[in-house]
Amino acid sequence: MGTPWLSVGSERGGIQKSVFELARAMSRDHDVHVVCPAPIRPLDAQTSVDPKSHYAAVTELRRYPIPDELDISTEGVLLLIRLIFAIVAMAAAYAGLRRSLRFDVTYMSSKYVALPILLMGRRRSSGAFVYSERNTWPWLYAEPSGAWARLRYRFNVRLGKAVCTRSDGVHVNSDSLADAMAGQGIDRAVIEPIPNGVEAPPETATEPLAPEVRVGFVARLVEDKGVRILVETVRMLNEQRPSMRFDILGDGPSRAMIANANLRNCTLWGERPRTEVLETLRSIHVVLFLSPVENIPSNALLEALALGKAVVATKVGDTPRFLTDRKNALLCEPNPSAVTEAVVALTDAQELYDTVTAGARRLAGVYTWDAVARRHLAFYTSILAAVAG
Repeated sequence: MGTPWLSVGSERGGIQKSVFELARAMSRDHDVHVVCPAPIRPLDAQTSVDPKSHYAAVTELRRYPIPDELDISTEGVLLLIRLIFAIVAMAAAYAGLRRSLRFDVTYMSSKYVALPILLMGRRRSSGAFVYSERNTWPWLYAEPSGAWARLRYRFNVRLGKAVCTRSDGVHVNSDSLADAMAGQGIDRAVIEPIPNGVEAPPETATEPLAPEVRVGFVARLVEDKGVRILVETVRMLNEQRPSMRFDILGDGPSRAMIANANLRNCTLWGERPRTEVLETLRSIHVVLFLSPVENIPSNALLEALALGKAVVATKVGDTPRFLTDRKNALLCEPNPSAVTEAVVALTDAQELYDTVTAGARRLAGVYTWDAVARRHLAFYTSILAAVAG
């Protein structure tokens, strides 16, 4: 199996981590090759069953070069040129690898790299082609009103449709994303919703409730992750629970909104290595997932469940299908008052807290990377049978 990726964002971030962990799980029984940008820092500890990595002559882009507002500055133009070079470098690295190896399945998570390969370089003899749509934007979002933002939105929808219609199968992380893409004209029959996985839950005790409760938020700091809801929730809890502490792990364009909000007992950690994030999570009692659009593709959500954390999540997208209210999480409406009420309910009732944290571990056990890899392999097998037919 060949697995190329090119993502815009923090190196070794959510999409990269998911693709690598999936490839690692599949490598136990299959020959997996990963084409990716050269790492700018050492990868996670390697094992004897890791996939074979092939690095293109490019590193990850730290931010998306086509913002909602037209950026014609020198920096903006250079960033766009770098994206184009990265696409060419990734496509060339994959094409070169394919000349020496035959892949039964190519699984690609970048539509920018996928389209030129599908248009110019793919033959049926190269096996099945699976495109993985791991971004909820633009599919789960309304078309914006600004002229440039609307043009960018429509371009990404059309690009996504062009890739999906030429692929043998399409993988997404949630049913809500599959339904939204089908609503844009993509054949629902070729779309397979399979969520992200997580490492097997560790055999450790859940952090007991203490007089000084710690509440965590782990996400890229953007509007889509509910940063405005977070800020107002912390303000309300500052008044209702003065001893409660807050740990915010992540970085992004909305960081200034938090930094300038004069929140009390709030530590803004910024972007940290994954090992540090997990270590901090272990001492946190409640973890918030506040997206007004969709929570389910989040790796952080699965990791919080695996660590037996009490999760408060907004009832949006696939969240109510994935989580069960008062069994493995508390679900609430995407507004600060509802989130505040949920946090208070969890931290004031030991029995509810124990029920939710125990249920979180059980749910995470269903979504280990090995289990998720088996679902992917079943999907690939069905696609190969259809291609052969």
